[in-house]
Amino acid sequence: MSGRILLVDDIAANRVMIRAKLASAYYDVLVAETAEDVHRLVRAEQPSVVLINVTMPTLDAFGLCHDLKSSWETALTPIVMMTSVDDAEDRLRALEVGADDFLVKPIHDLALFARVRNLMRMKFVTDELQLRAETTRELGLDSAPAGIDDIVLTPAHSVLIAAPDHLSGAAWVKAIRDKLAVQVDFVTNEADMANRIAADVPDAFVVHQTLADSGDGLRLISTIARRQPTRHSALLFLVSDNDMSTAAKALDLGAWDYVMPPHDLTELAVRLRSQLRRKLYSDMLRTNLRDGLRLAAIDPLTGLYNRRYADHHLVNMLTQARSEGSDLALLIFDLDRFKSVNDSYGHDAGDEVLRQVARRLQETVRGVDVVVRLGGEEFCVALPGTSRKGALQVAERIRRAIADQKFEIGTRDPIVCTASFGVAVSIAGADNVQQLLTAADRALYKAKAGGRDRIATAWDD
Repeated sequence: MSGRILLVDDIAANRVMIRAKLASAYYDVLVAETAEDVHRLVRAEQPSVVLINVTMPTLDAFGLCHDLKSSWETALTPIVMMTSVDDAEDRLRALEVGADDFLVKPIHDLALFARVRNLMRMKFVTDELQLRAETTRELGLDSAPAGIDDIVLTPAHSVLIAAPDHLSGAAWVKAIRDKLAVQVDFVTNEADMANRIAADVPDAFVVHQTLADSGDGLRLISTIARRQPTRHSALLFLVSDNDMSTAAKALDLGAWDYVMPPHDLTELAVRLRSQLRRKLYSDMLRTNLRDGLRLAAIDPLTGLYNRRYADHHLVNMLTQARSEGSDLALLIFDLDRFKSVNDSYGHDAGDEVLRQVARRLQETVRGVDVVVRLGGEEFCVALPGTSRKGALQVAERIRRAIADQKFEIGTRDPIVCTASFGVAVSIAGADNVQQLLTAADRALYKAKAGGRDRIATAWDD
């Protein structure tokens, strides 16, 4: 994940202070003072976040934000606007022209770092989806989506609010419905929320810090963000205690945005509109990708990507890792003594084991990770932005997901299966694809030779 931030400010003291804060957290900070420099650097350096000072006499900060968000090349680049005056009109104006947040100086370190982490994480997911779409186009498949500006909200789109009481819930429903023309409803406790999600997953959630049944909004945020049915829904958090540490914790738990008290309904609607459009754009990328790849690049047995797709996409992933200065980890594993499963139980049972392995894989890795069936009982997982330590942790989670739970095959006896893993990491995308694959493959053979059901690494050679 890129740690590159573009700071736009014409006051040297501000640049020095903010740059020092960000550098202390190991972010690479670029600086610009003119709109021309900003446009050039955003396109050339592809920063993860742009920070813009509102009060610059030589630059129209709102116009610059609008221009960046109106261009298809830069529309998804997160922008945070900063000001020394906490003015509600300026905050709404910034959000209206596309800013992702509006921070007031002196900027609280906790607020700055939490928001930067949050926006980087969201951009990372969207960038990976766009990269996969580019791969499908290069494979000759039609998966080019419309731009985010083409997203139109309709009553077919839905929002569910977890409110502290019926009066607040009803007021928020009316305000959002009037301003966004989407379907909106509310609940006041976690049990009702769970029942509603089971019936139909909304496009967005708005969660208050405190619920009517003394429920914990932070716990609910965490649950929504990590569960498979709801992990792609937009997620806004309404802070009730006016504590920035609470807002920061919500972002780290998976919230997409937050609103501090007093909860201005216009601001809530504007922030929700932006996050809904982002969510729907990501959905469109996923749908186009799935439809374009279904026949050409998806393994029909497991639903995972196939070898043809992986060979092409890994090149794109390494190129992006190199441009961002980030790592790319690769896990290759295969199921131990899988031939005996086919011989003892039949090929139908073996196919079912492979399907269940694929499901366990998808439940274990992140949405940005690329999971591939290379052929037979051999699989590959590409982990962008992942260090050696992180890669080993993921490999161990997958190993246990396979070994610790038997495979239920109809009325037959459950099947016990294990897997051996080879792990390689391209530091800052330095290797080429063949080098990375070869290194992981050699590590896999070491794991096999070492007794199976284990993990071996390329860097221990």
